[in-house]
Amino acid sequence: MSNTKVLIFCWLALVVATAVTVYFGASTMTLASQVAAVLIVAIIKSGLIIDGFMELRHTQQRWRVIMYGWPLAMSLIIAVTILIPHFMAS
Repeated sequence: MSNTKVLIFCWLALVVATAVTVYFGASTMTLASQVAAVLIVAIIKSGLIIDGFMELRHTQQRWRVIMYGWPLAMSLIIAVTILIPHFMAS
């Protein structure tokens, strides 16, 4: 696939993922489900940015591990920070 097609696909996927995030954020799911859904979509979006726009799919594996590790670590920290007080109050 040409570079332009990859960028257009990534852009469209990011638009759809943003709409999905808004849907999950406004839904009537439980807080834990909302947090999990939004963070999963955020990780998917970060993967699109890392591989698509930053073009790190062509680089060494260690750089990809570092770049993917950051959104995963931040998502875990956010989930713990939001959900621990929620579960302690229950």
